[in-house]
Amino acid sequence: KEKLINNAITALLSQEGDIAASNAELESQFQAVRRLVASKAGFLAFTQLPKFRERLGVKVVKALKRNNDGVTHASIDMLCALMCVSIK
Repeated sequence: KEKLINNAITALLSQEGDIAASNAELESQFQAVRRLVASKAGFLAFTQLPKFRERLGVKVVKALKRNNDGVTHASIDMLCALMCVSIK
């Protein structure tokens, strides 16, 4: 299970959808990352996967520059999920 979650997170963060993706697509990516990091394995990936935090930070900054309410909400909601650890 942990390997699947790590692979999913890596795939979502490696997509260069920041530029070419529609707002709805980028919003969906943030929602998917939020759900993945809500698990114990997903949160551990946040602390253990190399470059996870850096790539996520760059993606959030680019998303916030879009000035789209849906994308902004999804990115901040994902960050809040990382701040409030609820290990299941």
